[in-house]
Amino acid sequence: MTDELVEAPRGDLALPLDLPPLVVEITQMWLETRRSPNTREAYRRAIRLWFSYCERTGLDPLEMSVRHAELYARWMVESADRTPTPKTIAQRMSAVSAWYKYLIKNDAARFNPFAEADRPTIPRRHSETTALTEDEAHTLVQAADKDHGRERLRTAALIRMLVQVGLRITEAVGAEIDDLGFSRGYRTLRLTLKGGKPHFRKLPVETVYALDQYLEERASRAGVELRDLHGPLFATGSGRPLPREKAWELVQRIARQAGITSKVTPHTLRHTWASIAEARGAKPREIQEALGHESFETTLIYLHSRDQLEKDPSQLVASAVE
Repeated sequence: MTDELVEAPRGDLALPLDLPPLVVEITQMWLETRRSPNTREAYRRAIRLWFSYCERTGLDPLEMSVRHAELYARWMVESADRTPTPKTIAQRMSAVSAWYKYLIKNDAARFNPFAEADRPTIPRRHSETTALTEDEAHTLVQAADKDHGRERLRTAALIRMLVQVGLRITEAVGAEIDDLGFSRGYRTLRLTLKGGKPHFRKLPVETVYALDQYLEERASRAGVELRDLHGPLFATGSGRPLPREKAWELVQRIARQAGITSKVTPHTLRHTWASIAEARGAKPREIQEALGHESFETTLIYLHSRDQLEKDPSQLVASAVE
């Protein structure tokens, strides 16, 4: 599932339906069993959309059939201002299916209409994210280094962290200064993976230089020594963690300034890191370990998408039949 933002207060689901109190309580419990705030918010959005469909059609979600679940997939396409991708539809249906399974487990429902419903088929190594080329990545980093304004050093450090280390955006904006460290002569960043597993990344010299410049300036503004600076690694002017949506906007702005016309998101930069790492000789298993992927298949999705445009043979055909 996709990502986070602000976690709703306990019990505040803002549901459009008048559901039995037991179902509302179990739904909240179900959301709280998701360890990741990203997953919780994605599931919350998915279940709200399902409830909206039930309300608009006048159907009781506890009395649904498989046919209703499949009609819901069609409704998502026909009612949206922007047609969702097959992957998005499949993810939303998967989230609602997980909700039904939890209700059944807790004796609050009898049947899961999504368990047998047809869902969009997603190729095993499908990815809608296309990595930047090495030249584009270089141009992006240079554009960040030349950025202007009060937070230009933060911009440069964040872009380098995403491009040169391949962090998830949530890992970057969720990191604390105290997560920085040293090990075996390397500067490191401590991350926490799913299940609370600690994960350490080695920071390249170029990334460290940009990060140190940013943190030194921040310490100077705060009137403290660098060693006494604490808090979020990437902070707003008020010292709060940089919001994820602001980081997204920053990445897209720098991409425009770099003259990159393709869609660029923080996830694009993670794919780009994997792409360049493999092209420069890193082994797939090394890339998997660095990115913290539990499944090697996830890493292969990143690598499979690397040259999908360059390997498209359409130009060969067009040249033959011009």
